[in-house]
Amino acid sequence: MNLAQGKRNGVRIIKMHLATMDKFIKPLISIACALFLAGCSSTEKIDYMVVSGSTDEGNDIFATLIEFDGRWSVPAGAMSCCRATAGAMVGVYEQKFPEKVAVEWLDKSENRIYYGEVAINEAGYKLANNLPAYSWVSTGEIEKNITPYLIIGMGETGEIKVWLTNARSERNRIGRVLHELGSGQAQWRENN
Repeated sequence: MNLAQGKRNGVRIIKMHLATMDKFIKPLISIACALFLAGCSSTEKIDYMVVSGSTDEGNDIFATLIEFDGRWSVPAGAMSCCRATAGAMVGVYEQKFPEKVAVEWLDKSENRIYYGEVAINEAGYKLANNLPAYSWVSTGEIEKNITPYLIIGMGETGEIKVWLTNARSERNRIGRVLHELGSGQAQWRENN
């Protein structure tokens, strides 16, 4: 075999190896991309959860907007109590666990309209599906049928908080957990 034939055979062998590798690499890249995209989709639909607004005790507000991902909202209204406790509640079925919430409220004591948007931690969906049981103080009975409560807090100086909990309040319960999923500061304008 002369030098030219050897080079041609070497090039053929390299091309065969590249063709074989190409058969394996393309599917591997496709699988890696699919896994990456699945990982980027941080939330999925949740069967049922309860959404509620809250404010600091004694802070009278009137919430006019609680909207999630610019797609769905819950009725708002008057609130005067209690921080991180589910007050007026709305059951939500078959919605994608939200990635952000937009709120607007009137603080009557300051005559200001607060408005803002907060990103919700992507871990919220997993936490909502794995909330622990709690027990009732009065009976000691363990509550295993856990409903996720998503509480949107609107503070008296414009703070916005998003919490996830396994019970609407601590009252008469042991083992309530409270995860903060997001926070931010609202802007404000005078209420004319």
